Amino acid sequence: MPDQNQTVPANHTGSNRRNDNVTAGAGTSKKRLNIKRSETLIAFLFLLPAILHFGLFKYYPTVYSFLLSLFRGRLVEPFDRYVGLMHYQYLMGSSYFWQGIFNVIIYTLWRVPIGAVLSLALALLLVQNYRGRVFFRVAWYIPCVISLVAQVQIFVWLYEPRYGLLNFLLSRVGVAPVNWLYPPDTAMLSLILLGWWGAVPFAMVIYMAALGTIPAELYEAAEIDGAGVWVRFWRVTLPMLMPTTFFVLITQTILAMNLFEPIYLMTGGGPMGSTTMPGYQIYEAAFEFNMWGRASGIAVIFFFIILAFTYLQYKGVPESFT
Repeated sequence: MPDQNQTVPANHTGSNRRNDNVTAGAGTSKKRLNIKRSETLIAFLFLLPAILHFGLFKYYPTVYSFLLSLFRGRLVEPFDRYVGLMHYQYLMGSSYFWQGIFNVIIYTLWRVPIGAVLSLALALLLVQNYRGRVFFRVAWYIPCVISLVAQVQIFVWLYEPRYGLLNFLLSRVGVAPVNWLYPPDTAMLSLILLGWWGAVPFAMVIYMAALGTIPAELYEAAEIDGAGVWVRFWRVTLPMLMPTTFFVLITQTILAMNLFEPIYLMTGGGPMGSTTMPGYQIYEAAFEFNMWGRASGIAVIFFFIILAFTYLQYKGVPESFT
């Protein structure tokens, strides 16, 4: 019979300790793994709304539109007959489609750069410290809180040939009334004026916020060096605003090229196609002619055109400005 007080060998005791350490380490690793899984699950749940939003309203419509452009496309049976690249071949030879591309480029080139300059000028005026600046800030921002449809109706009244405010003011200085929305040479100008009125206040607020982030020490140092107001603007203000200007140009270009409501409500793409643009042509093809495949083809081509414009703008500025 073994002795109850027999001493356990040292190597046996060390083995038990190692087993205990391995068991404890395995338990700790398993606990960490569970915590990591829980954190991953929580992070996924927080990201789920954004994933669903981008998946359902961004990526799925993009893929669906591209696929639909390869079919004849009808409202009831969108994928009824495969036509391949037929819609793209038709659009490449359509003068009406290319007129829309030309019009949207002209509209964008007029609206965006001049709108950015006007926005910056207004921001510089409204950040100054003078009496009544709050009133002027609110007054200039009003177009941003008015719906686009209401903006269009205001300008339709302004452009009215007989009773419109613009023609009334022109008559006061001896200028004959202008039929703003009907001749091709003034119809595009009418859209551009409306675009400036609605877009300038939005960019103005962005510039005002950016101006508030410029360190006052830079202006003080420039003033000590003898720099005047104009030199301080070119050497201090404008370089510090370059990232903001890049953002304004990109966003305003995308918004300008997607113009639809003013064309639909004011000109209907006329006269003689002088104001038609791809956004309106997509509506025409889909809802007036029931050619959903062709409308999707226009959307796909226009997507790559906007992408090219954005890329050229991105490559056209120094990396430090982006």
